[in-house]
Amino acid sequence: MSEPTLVEPRAARGADRPVEAPPPLSPSLALEPTACCICGHRDAVPLAVGEDFEYHVSADQYLAVRCRECGVVYLRLRPALSELGRVYPPTYHAFDFSSEKFGLAHRVRRWLEARRLLPWCRELPSGGRILDVGCGDGFHLGLLQEYGARDWELEGVDASEWAVQAGRARGLRIHLGTAQDADLPAETYDLALLIATIEHVDDPMNVLRAVHRLLKPGGRALIVTDNTDTLSFRLFQTRHWGGYHFPRHWNLFDQQNLRLLASRAGFTVDHMDTIVSPVNWTYSIHNFLVDRHAPDWLVRRFTLASPGSLGVFTIVDRIFQLMGRGGLVRAVIRKPLQASAPGGANG
Repeated sequence: MSEPTLVEPRAARGADRPVEAPPPLSPSLALEPTACCICGHRDAVPLAVGEDFEYHVSADQYLAVRCRECGVVYLRLRPALSELGRVYPPTYHAFDFSSEKFGLAHRVRRWLEARRLLPWCRELPSGGRILDVGCGDGFHLGLLQEYGARDWELEGVDASEWAVQAGRARGLRIHLGTAQDADLPAETYDLALLIATIEHVDDPMNVLRAVHRLLKPGGRALIVTDNTDTLSFRLFQTRHWGGYHFPRHWNLFDQQNLRLLASRAGFTVDHMDTIVSPVNWTYSIHNFLVDRHAPDWLVRRFTLASPGSLGVFTIVDRIFQLMGRGGLVRAVIRKPLQASAPGGANG
């Protein structure tokens, strides 16, 4: 993998600022150093310096780097686990992604996500058990409850009390905790969902190993996560790329290193492709505008509640998805029928 050249792009082209680490600040969040979640190495190429352009939970600056060995993109210093209550405020969109707040964008996403999700449930047995890992307010569980088989057993797990409360208020069965520490029975589930989850966790390898333990032999996991092998990433990678979601996305993947992660966690890969998503295009523009102190009325045109910009960038990303460079990576991985104990990348 070649090392990118970090240069000052021309402002007239609407590009990003140069990658230069800011002067040391007294962080308002407790931060901790990290290494590559696959290799365990700390030898990495600096890519970006950015901040929380969306929720403004702190004024800290964050350095995103790419592992020289496997290409995973991660935060060199990230918030400590004790800070998660501040990193994910009660206003976080995944805690209450409702039609009241997001309008047409919510209705379109419901339709799209149902079409994407249900085909991967076709081989579930009668009474199949599904676990949504990092389920937020239960958005995908709600879709399965509404459109799926009536005898499916649906459960979710999430570490946020806000999310769990919101999901339970909708009548969903959601456990408070993580796949690693929640009191969940081993070799019980037929399908695990990790949709917009793996990029948020501190140890993706450990999460996949926990999912491996919870799945029945032959059970599958569906992973959907941001794709770093995209044009939006290349254009905005030095500061404003929406997929960084500073400081909430801790590990970011492409198809190659996501396949490596799954393999080292003990899975085989049934399917790997990319799918359309307008979100990172939209938020790259949003972040650029916030950084340039653009007026609020303009910034609001580029959010999850902006059907216009989401619609335009859906068309744009569809073109790149046809070339295998869609905004999201989708992987379907399987626990072998006779599974050996998951091995370690870091061990």
